[in-house]
Amino acid sequence: MLKNLILTFVLLTIGTVLFAQVSNDNPLKTKLDSVVHKAALAYLKENKRMAVSFGFVANHQSYSYHYGETSPGSGKAPTSQSIYEIGSITKTFTGLLVAHAVNEGKMKLMDDIRKFLPRNFANLQYPNGDPVRIIYLLAHVAKFPNSFADEAKATANEESFLNDLSLVKLDSLKGFKYAYSNVGYQLLGYALERVYGMPYQDLVQKYIAKPLGMTHTKVSFPPTDQPQLLNGYKINQEKANLMRFTFPGAGGLRSTLPDMLNYLKYQMTEPDALVKLSHRITSGNIDEGAHAFQWMVGKLWNWDYYLTTDGGTSGFRSFCIFYPDYKMGFIALSNETDEQAGGDLYRFSAAVFNELKKGKY
Repeated sequence: MLKNLILTFVLLTIGTVLFAQVSNDNPLKTKLDSVVHKAALAYLKENKRMAVSFGFVANHQSYSYHYGETSPGSGKAPTSQSIYEIGSITKTFTGLLVAHAVNEGKMKLMDDIRKFLPRNFANLQYPNGDPVRIIYLLAHVAKFPNSFADEAKATANEESFLNDLSLVKLDSLKGFKYAYSNVGYQLLGYALERVYGMPYQDLVQKYIAKPLGMTHTKVSFPPTDQPQLLNGYKINQEKANLMRFTFPGAGGLRSTLPDMLNYLKYQMTEPDALVKLSHRITSGNIDEGAHAFQWMVGKLWNWDYYLTTDGGTSGFRSFCIFYPDYKMGFIALSNETDEQAGGDLYRFSAAVFNELKKGKY
């Protein structure tokens, strides 16, 4: 009995020591570094997770940490140059582009979406005659399907998307009930391309990435950046295929931690009317959970007010949250996905937020 207990203790000790040696760039000089270290190790130990890049903004300063390995057995930690799929965080970029179009008089939030499509689509109106409006798509209350089956096929193209769109059947709005839809944001991205006469990636570059100094936030990358594109992984380190998007407005962007920290600072400081518009509540209420242009807006049990969004693809998870009253925000990027990954990234951020609130860092 004693021998078994000793053996168990030794094995646990060895496992702890080995895991504590996971690749990372944390200097471990402060109490905050230690909190991040503990939270990062707790995140990575679940489901054989791969890499995670974690950053936050507090007291007008940016902090960043990189943990894990970019591929199984490589021992190579991610870096500030590592490029992750950010999934549905892309939708906040699409919402911001809509805000630009509204500001330039090219769109109105109450516009009929068919105004920007190449044909009539008589099906895109409700039984009461109300059309599908831009604001309904932004708010996820348009009653659109979550996705089209054809989108995942190698043959997916503009024509197949429009054909699928022509088959959508809508019932009444039923009090603007929230129903998440990737199709809605794909359609918004497509409409923006038609309004401006340029690809979605170019719109992101012109209106968001270049002004914010985000040099590695794109849909597609040149050959020189290919070595920095991370592979994604499913549970137990099964390699996932890179996502393919006919219309990238719902989840087609990839980015790095430094770029996303720039984006986070912009969202937190609300320096112009455009980002303020994208934070406008479109459905629900803060006390029970509200939604802006993809951002979820709410309060914690202790009334901490926040805006948050996240993303997931076949091999990546991402999470972003900021607390306006504290002027603090967090971004986490991971190249592994499983059912618990999103919630665990939130808990990672929450552990660091709770330490930051103490005011000693």
